Amino acid sequence: MKLLVAFTVVALLALAAQRFDMTALRHGLLAANASWLCAAVLAHLLIQPLAALQWRALLPASVSTTWRQLLRLFALTSVANNSANTLVGHATGVAMLTAEPTIGARGALSLLVLDQLCVGIAKLCVLGAAAMLLPLPTWMRNGLLTLLIAVAALALAIVVLRRWPTIPFIGAIRTVNARRMAAAVLCAVAVKAAEAAAIAAVQLAFGIPCTATSVLFVLSATTLATLVPVIPANLGTYEAAVFLALRAVDVPVESAMLAAVVQHACQLFAALAPGAPLLWLPARRVT
Repeated sequence: MKLLVAFTVVALLALAAQRFDMTALRHGLLAANASWLCAAVLAHLLIQPLAALQWRALLPASVSTTWRQLLRLFALTSVANNSANTLVGHATGVAMLTAEPTIGARGALSLLVLDQLCVGIAKLCVLGAAAMLLPLPTWMRNGLLTLLIAVAALALAIVVLRRWPTIPFIGAIRTVNARRMAAAVLCAVAVKAAEAAAIAAVQLAFGIPCTATSVLFVLSATTLATLVPVIPANLGTYEAAVFLALRAVDVPVESAMLAAVVQHACQLFAALAPGAPLLWLPARRVT
């Protein structure tokens, strides 16, 4: 099924590419503002330290793992997330966190659950903000409803399961309090703000009119397109989401395609560049 979806996305993009003016695309790329593209990469690079702060906020104060070490682990997890299936990436992150002496398996699993709840809340904030600016298309409304149900179910499950501390990894979840959850949600929202800044920078790089509507619409589209891990690094699905969102706000076809491809390239570079060198460096604790 995953291969079928992947081939379908690639086939649709190939068919669409045949209808574009490739000369205009090439000229548009050469005319792009390099400074704004660098700004887009830098905005995406902010995601990793913010996400490491989110992890630190969710871990108990008794855990001695530093923010710098968590940043290293998140950078490696980001490489796994963007070079293989997202499920493999999450499993890699849990395995590395489990190896931390003061975190362990229960702490790593509880961190994953709480992290997903915070990320889900941040995504709902993005989609809610977009819905206030303009009417969402049917597929976005359905995605918003599905995400709302999933986040509510996860939150309810955490609240209910906190009453049974003997269940594996639930004991670690019981240690989180409202203040630390609020701090983690704030970090997750800041991650989305960094993504929005990168989207705005790409639009400005190609001379696309940059408005709150265009940025939020694209951010909402990529948020929904990356919910289900179908293709490694969301290749194809990410570009298609950006393209459709930009076309919905009347951006010309060539500009929309160019922005979609370059935006994903900036995101992937920032996601892979910090962690890739760590794969060849000897493992050591960062203090």
